[in-house]
Amino acid sequence: MNNKKKIIFVVFAVIVLVSALSVVACSPARRPEPVQPAPNVPTPSPTAPTPNAPVKDDAMAEKTARKISNMEGINSATVVFSGNKAWVGVDMAANVEDKLTDKTKNEITKLVKMEDAKVDTVYVTADADTFSRLKNIANDIANGKPITGFVNELNEIGRRVVPSVD
Repeated sequence: MNNKKKIIFVVFAVIVLVSALSVVACSPARRPEPVQPAPNVPTPSPTAPTPNAPVKDDAMAEKTARKISNMEGINSATVVFSGNKAWVGVDMAANVEDKLTDKTKNEITKLVKMEDAKVDTVYVTADADTFSRLKNIANDIANGKPITGFVNELNEIGRRVVPSVD
């Protein structure tokens, strides 16, 4: 009788095991729920002006740079406005031997302050590397990048260049 009980127990265990496996094997696979799409938030176009680099300031900077470029002894100029400060980089004509005189700095400062009355401080430089940096910053701003991304670089330029006073 012991054998009979063992056989019944084994048969019963096999039936339970097969039943359990069939239930697990036949259950549908769990799949992740579909992801809800994020609300459609329009991205600003790259040419759209940002609040930190208004078109007005960019146009004023270009206009001011043209006026400075027309000054005697200056080939070209780049101007960047930020708040009450202006950074001016100039490329001096060859006949001036790369000398930016105090008189020229003061003339540039007066011109910048006439163009934008809210400007208190004007940094003027004829250093070629600084001129290139300012030109790149001005181009990036003109292409829609916010001026806030350049504040540290402009402050560094300001530390190296003594502001001119009219």
